[in-house]
Amino acid sequence: MGAVFANQIRAAIAFVGDGTRDSFPFDFDVFDAGDVRISIDGTETDTGFHIALTPADQGGGGVVRFETPPANGSTITIARQLHLRRLSSFDAMSIPRGDALERDLDFMTAALGDVDRALSGALRFGADQGEGASAELPVIKPGRALIWNADGTGLANGPTADDIAVASHKASQAQDAANRAEAAESRSETALASFERSTASAMLELDFRSGDVLAWEDERRMPVIDAPVSRIMDIRETGSMVRLSSGAQLTLPAASVARNGVRFRAFNSDGTMVDIATASGDVIRPTNGGAEVTVYPLPTRGDMVDLVCDGTRWFAAPIHESGPVVKLLRTASQSIPAGGAFLVEWDQVIEDSHGLYDSAVHGVTGLPPGFYHVDIGVRFPITDQSVFTTLSLERFDGTDWSSHLQANDITAMGSGAAHSLRLNGIARINPTPGTGLRLRLSHSDAQTRDIGASGLLTWCHIHRIGG
Repeated sequence: MGAVFANQIRAAIAFVGDGTRDSFPFDFDVFDAGDVRISIDGTETDTGFHIALTPADQGGGGVVRFETPPANGSTITIARQLHLRRLSSFDAMSIPRGDALERDLDFMTAALGDVDRALSGALRFGADQGEGASAELPVIKPGRALIWNADGTGLANGPTADDIAVASHKASQAQDAANRAEAAESRSETALASFERSTASAMLELDFRSGDVLAWEDERRMPVIDAPVSRIMDIRETGSMVRLSSGAQLTLPAASVARNGVRFRAFNSDGTMVDIATASGDVIRPTNGGAEVTVYPLPTRGDMVDLVCDGTRWFAAPIHESGPVVKLLRTASQSIPAGGAFLVEWDQVIEDSHGLYDSAVHGVTGLPPGFYHVDIGVRFPITDQSVFTTLSLERFDGTDWSSHLQANDITAMGSGAAHSLRLNGIARINPTPGTGLRLRLSHSDAQTRDIGASGLLTWCHIHRIGG
């Protein structure tokens, strides 16, 4: 059996030069030094080397020795390329020798193996395809692409490179038009919603037990989105005010022509580390001269930023009128009359950056016009009876107090425990004299109830979020 059958797996080998090595062995069988092809970095060369073949009975293969070592990092490829030819000649009267026949059969098998390997890299029909189709090339037409005909039965000349470029440009124009149409649709929907909700108020009826309230509408008739967990914004929410809390991350939509002019206002409402992230590949450029970033942090309670897209990137405009206004605590218990409403009295002023706390009304008065984020919690002990409770944030307009924001809940039943009522919202202060805010609590029980004594769980925190 010829040596070629012991070495049919590959008929090529590659090395990487180091600038000093000049000898490179190969172990596949060849029948003549002319069957060896040498390439350096993909370029075939036929000079500058010598080939020494190893006799077949000693293992076959051989060694290529270069007169000058190939350069460091260069790729040296040694491959076999057999040209079909006869190695022996037999006349009608001679008796062929076994070794000659064996050598001829080895050569034919190796040559066919090389052809098989070459065909494996050629384009070909799949096993379940090609029925009734022809791969014959059409008449050559310079600059044309090669495509399948409309019936899928043969190849044909397709469009030119210029035709393809024009089609790509038209597709880009169509996409741009679609983006602009989407932006126009979003603006018209926003305008329609503003027109239809012209009588909207800031009164809230929220069920805080469910924990799934995402948004409401403030008195500007714009959505206020509550994002206590990570949230991805949408183009249709442009103009929204987003309240971030509990370490949430706000992800902006990808910057595009359709989002030119889209804006959001985000603020940190509870002091945890919250931040704003961009879509993949986009950046946020701070208007105060900071470096472009992909994540914009809002680490401090009251931090606020306007985010505006110009069609290619997002801009962050920090708002400096935010910050704490007043934080009040109720640490001692306070009785609430049976079935009545009671004004919550605050016994500790933790923060009062503007001197606005008014002990005469147990609230804040003289607030400058603008929008304020209100975060209120009341610790309410539960009993063996479930009661309906209401938290009302009252606003003073210079003449009288009236309910402005409201939260309702039903307490649980039990003993030795407490129920926490929570009210969050955006309050608006009008430019009228004597404006203020205070908290009133009511319940439906026929017995007197108490606000539980706690140094942490009954609070009123107000900070300014916009003029």
